[in-house]
Amino acid sequence: MAPTATAATTPALDAGAAPAVKSKPVNSNTSTLTSTPPLVDLYSGSGQSSQKSDEELRKDIIKGLQGYKTYIVPGSVDNIEDRHFAFRRTLPTTILYSERGLLLYDRLVEEPEYYLWSAEKNILETHSKDIALRIFGHQTGAQSHSGNTDDIVHNDEQQQQNHDESNNSSSSNGWPHSAEREKEKWGDHKVGRHNGGVNSEEGMDGDQGVGCASLVELGAGSLRKTVHLIRGLEGIPPRPGADKDAPAVQYYALDLDKAELVRTLEQLHQQEARKADANDWTVLDGKVGINGMWATYDQGLDFIGKGGLAQTKSGSGGDGKRCLVWLGSSIGNFNRRGAAEFLETAAKSSLRPGDTMLISVDRRNKPEAVAKAYHDANGVTRDFILEGIRHADHILGGHGILDPAKFEYKDRYNNDEGRHESYYRSLCDQRLELPGTDEPIDIEEGELIHVESSYKYNEREILDVFDYAGLRVVERYSDDKELYDVWLVERPGFHFSSTRLMTGSRQDMGMGLTVEQANGQRGSWEFDSDGGAGSNGIEEPTVHSTWGMPSRSDWEQLWKAWDTVTLTMIPKRMLHEKPIDLRHICLFYIGHIPAFCDIMLARNLNEPHLNDHFSAIFERGIDPHVDDETQCNPHSEVPTKPEDWPTLDELLDYRAKVAKRVEGIYDDVAQGKRVCDRRLARLLWLTLEHKALHLETLLYMLVQSPNTLAPEGFTAPDWNTLARQWDAAWERQGGQAAQDHVLNFKAAEITLGHNDDDAQDSKFVASRPSSNVNEVNDQLGKPEFGWDNESPARKVWTDAFSISALPITNGQYLDYLQKTGSKETPPSWVYVANDPRVKTVYGAVSMKAAQHWPVQASAAQLEAFAKWKGGRLPSHAELRRFLDAASGPNCTDRPGTNVGFRNWHPVPPALSRPVSGSPAHVQQHLPGHNGGVWEWTSTPFSDYEGFKPSALYPGYSADFFDGKHNVVLGGSWATTPSIAGRRTFVNSYQAAYPYVFAGARVVFDQNTQVKPRSLSPSRSTVTTRSPVLSA
Repeated sequence: MAPTATAATTPALDAGAAPAVKSKPVNSNTSTLTSTPPLVDLYSGSGQSSQKSDEELRKDIIKGLQGYKTYIVPGSVDNIEDRHFAFRRTLPTTILYSERGLLLYDRLVEEPEYYLWSAEKNILETHSKDIALRIFGHQTGAQSHSGNTDDIVHNDEQQQQNHDESNNSSSSNGWPHSAEREKEKWGDHKVGRHNGGVNSEEGMDGDQGVGCASLVELGAGSLRKTVHLIRGLEGIPPRPGADKDAPAVQYYALDLDKAELVRTLEQLHQQEARKADANDWTVLDGKVGINGMWATYDQGLDFIGKGGLAQTKSGSGGDGKRCLVWLGSSIGNFNRRGAAEFLETAAKSSLRPGDTMLISVDRRNKPEAVAKAYHDANGVTRDFILEGIRHADHILGGHGILDPAKFEYKDRYNNDEGRHESYYRSLCDQRLELPGTDEPIDIEEGELIHVESSYKYNEREILDVFDYAGLRVVERYSDDKELYDVWLVERPGFHFSSTRLMTGSRQDMGMGLTVEQANGQRGSWEFDSDGGAGSNGIEEPTVHSTWGMPSRSDWEQLWKAWDTVTLTMIPKRMLHEKPIDLRHICLFYIGHIPAFCDIMLARNLNEPHLNDHFSAIFERGIDPHVDDETQCNPHSEVPTKPEDWPTLDELLDYRAKVAKRVEGIYDDVAQGKRVCDRRLARLLWLTLEHKALHLETLLYMLVQSPNTLAPEGFTAPDWNTLARQWDAAWERQGGQAAQDHVLNFKAAEITLGHNDDDAQDSKFVASRPSSNVNEVNDQLGKPEFGWDNESPARKVWTDAFSISALPITNGQYLDYLQKTGSKETPPSWVYVANDPRVKTVYGAVSMKAAQHWPVQASAAQLEAFAKWKGGRLPSHAELRRFLDAASGPNCTDRPGTNVGFRNWHPVPPALSRPVSGSPAHVQQHLPGHNGGVWEWTSTPFSDYEGFKPSALYPGYSADFFDGKHNVVLGGSWATTPSIAGRRTFVNSYQAAYPYVFAGARVVFDQNTQVKPRSLSPSRSTVTTRSPVLSA
């Protein structure tokens, strides 16, 4: 329950918790301000006058009262309570927000039962400084908390010291200084992302750094809570090169009530202005400019997306980083699918990569608490809802057609659906003669008219909504009582949707309604945590990937990911650098991806290559034996001199032509110019997935270089905050006891792989042209493509075993090195002043922050650790059984796990945990995960019965059946969801290869005991032995 694009009239802004100031507030008697606050008027000239809006509202009222022919059960037809709340008439929620309704709303939020207001206020008061910094990408630093920043983040003045000369990854020149990360990006010049070059993106013309930052609040209302966030903006650092007197941030309050916009902004200025603000519409000594935006949501978002902020007087031709603020749990006014679609539209229409949104969300709290919040003892909520009847009658002409005395407020909290529902209940039989209609409307005594729903979210639901909307979670802030959250999300430079969501999908059937009609009333169709409970609801998991022919969008996102890595993370001086001696220079991989795609298309479509020379030098990379570099797989012969390599411009032009070639195939299939069979579909899938695999290869190379730059379009981590959060999470899940926890498996058989015989591809043809990839895949028999090592399905036996529930962490591995004196430091680490740090694309992170991350090392190094613990590495079949188990980490690609670039680094692994606010009939869990690394097995990567080399790529697996490679399963933070989410996918690396983003967990045989530790932790939360699983 919150006004969406209207303002709540209030007597005063919240003056509580005001920060200490250096200058005295401005006395209104001495201020020389003579004009009204700056106002962006998008409404008055749009044709959306108040008279027209009233006419549209009148039509909505009449349509809702005429109603459906069939009653809607808000839940399950098998539930007696749900049937008692059946309705077929509605009134639009906007009738609640008349002028008097807004006054009543402002009163009801002060009622003690309405926890939403106080919880959100608590968050903004407590975290305003940190939020203000993070929404614009700044670090919070250590000044707000105890501890030293240098304990977490590599100090720019420190020099890297080589801990072990045998560690090839060490460098004596020091790890990246922050200044180095701000220059020499390819995208800064001719091929820039921000200057309309070949890699520019919609809405990104013009550097984001030009102009001050903008904070736009949707449905700003009274500003009583927003004022705390505005105060927090005082801590924003000044813009480099900006006028010292220019605001660092421009705040825009968007709303439909012009008079209220002016009044609240004037009040904000009067309360928060200081001496330097006397003659300007600024506050906090000129730090923040204040503006109004008279507009609807759609008008405002469209204006922002088209660069309108830069054209305003306050923008002065610049448009820096943007943040949309959406408070009041207004997301709850939408059904869940509607919320996801609104967020997706808002992000795409108004935000550029790296821009953020601050969204408040009410949790699925205890039903009795939610019920009281909407039915306070003083009856203010009742009066607020009934005021809607009076307002609706006024819109209909004010002739008493709708009489508040003939209705009562009826409500409930629907715990299964996670929403509060508000209704009008007719106190008598009524006949309504509506203006402009031919037939009267008869309403029976006791009949319900639905007016409002307020959706609540558990963690599974909101993460799925963000994933659907293409938003990446940056931070989460909660109130002291853990009732409410404010999420900071961003529009990332690219987004890979999860192949499956955690929540269910609903399709209502047999009720005389379309899906659209039923969408917001009975069920939310998608993103329901109950996964299908409801009237004639059928459970249907949400699947976003078929593993058949990829879509154009799949190609688009992967090209964006590739451009982000190659054009924003590699400075020019790195092009001929070998971050890893066992691999080519960086430039090779820039050419390899388009070349491989072009070669495969030309070879299999019997068409010419786009560039024969590039095909020759870029066809295949190298994978020499770690212990004998003279032994290597078949590979291309590459230039030996820098001057003999192609130039950047040549490679970028080549890449564009290859991308156009792929687009042409899709155009031909859509127009019927080319017949698509499974072979062509497989060819497109294979080239796309090959590119995804090499994207990760390039990244684990770049992590080894101190010259690598942070990715653009993604907010950098705030290591201080994260370290505290991770320590707290580690304790909550059981601390050391959880780390020692093992799961026991009985002896059993497991099926590995699937059946995907590429020899049958010619039998499946899409005879009907279509631009819809799903339709094409349907015609092709809904294929599930995989590499040759995934087929056929086969049975494998495993004896009984126990396996650690969590993978080996950096902290555990450091303990092992210190206690054994081993010199096997993993190349994922670097020593700085004798302190171990973990390499990331953001620089070296201290062990204090990374101690709970999974350690990334070679199979040989981790096997030695496992033996020290009294165990071994798991086999392929054992690890697969663990990953398949219900109590295992389900380490694939669900929202909330760490794959698909949700983070650009590992995170602490997590056990599966219960989700608060689960529907009453089932206890749900948030899936666990391993922190974002592949997992080593002890199984050699080798031939097996039934294996057949790929017809399209015969050497993909067979070239590495050399006795050196081991099977690796799962996926890392840099693995696309389509790979991490495919159960049958098998990767392989040399057991001695230490650079891959891979960790491991320890297996104990039945007769093997866990090695005792010197200190015994509490076992109050987690035991080291669990009941035997049958999986």
